[in-house]
Amino acid sequence: MGSVALVSAAAVLMLAKGAARHGRVGRVYAAAILAINGTALSMYDLTGRPNVFHVIALVNLATLAMGLLALRRWRRTHEPGDLVTHQRRMAMSYVGVWMAFVTELLVNPMMGVSRMSDPRSHWPLMIALNLALFVAGGWLVLTRLTVTTVRA
Repeated sequence: MGSVALVSAAAVLMLAKGAARHGRVGRVYAAAILAINGTALSMYDLTGRPNVFHVIALVNLATLAMGLLALRRWRRTHEPGDLVTHQRRMAMSYVGVWMAFVTELLVNPMMGVSRMSDPRSHWPLMIALNLALFVAGGWLVLTRLTVTTVRA
């Protein structure tokens, strides 16, 4: 599902905003995010209790919900601010998917770097990379993604 989310979100960003295909692929992305986060919330193998990954899943679900609710509001009111909110929240959800991908590469022994050495040594690297992705992604979203001219 992670691959579906990464690819579908990239496609949504490239498709014409407001087009039917944009909406269809966007629904695929939303479904993938729901499946990914539902799975994440059901896993307790790392610590046996809720942990930082559960919090991240909840934040990502909240970001997705805010983006979808803003779109719903925009369809009713055609308020440009709602469309910008939709774009920014959905884009930040995509940034979150990239952050999860980087984390998975670092901490999953079947996929990542952690099988080469003590996994505890990767936490500082994981935190630094995720902060860098969040800052870079947030900057791109705030400075490059503010299109409000979408057909009604």
